[in-house]
Amino acid sequence: MAVLVHGRSAGREPSYPAELAEILRIVVVAGLSVGILVIGLGGRSAMLLLRLTSPETVIGVTSDDGFEIGRTTLSGTYNLLSVGAAVGLIGTVAYLVVAPWLVGPPWFRRFTVGVTAGALGGAMLIQADGVDFSSTGPLWFAVTLFVVLPLMSGAALALVTDAVAAPGSWTARGQVRWALPVLLLALVPRVLVVLGPLCVVVAVLLVLRRLLLTPLSSSRAATLGVRSAFLAIPVLSVVALGQDLAELF
Repeated sequence: MAVLVHGRSAGREPSYPAELAEILRIVVVAGLSVGILVIGLGGRSAMLLLRLTSPETVIGVTSDDGFEIGRTTLSGTYNLLSVGAAVGLIGTVAYLVVAPWLVGPPWFRRFTVGVTAGALGGAMLIQADGVDFSSTGPLWFAVTLFVVLPLMSGAALALVTDAVAAPGSWTARGQVRWALPVLLLALVPRVLVVLGPLCVVVAVLLVLRRLLLTPLSSSRAATLGVRSAFLAIPVLSVVALGQDLAELF
């Protein structure tokens, strides 16, 4: 099965600067679009749903993420969108790292990424002693939201990243190629604080990918080792999520 390598055309390895620029374009376009529309707006929608299903006593209580429950403001929504955008950037880079080692057809790869994100995000967000679960309710609904949201975000990141990186993508045509990233960054300029260090990380990871991807993917033993290492992430996430759920229920 062909290895999925974002930022390259099939059978061609571009120069390092060209490949780095293309990867950063993919990260910004995919990460910010999903971060704003799915993670940010999805998080705002989840908070609204929890507010509607929870008792009136939760109004005015500060959530585990620092937002005041029951109060919707433009500044608060913008802050949430900015956080979602930052998470989207980081998530896209993580997907680019694991993508060459995923197995199965595209739909299965995106499904496994979504399940991993759901387990990992759920384990990080669900706190047995947190306000989001002790004050809001019903409990099963709150837990479902905090697992389904990262699951959908992970699957969306994989889907959109593949689409943005695909040959002939409209996001890479003409002036749109660089105008779109600039526009997205203008919407949430705060993410530049995250994007700066992330660019350095991407630059280093790209060096490693150019040096190691071909020899590792050419060795069955090395491929199995890398995939086993990445498999530990969802396995440990599911275990941690299970422990959190056991404490809650």
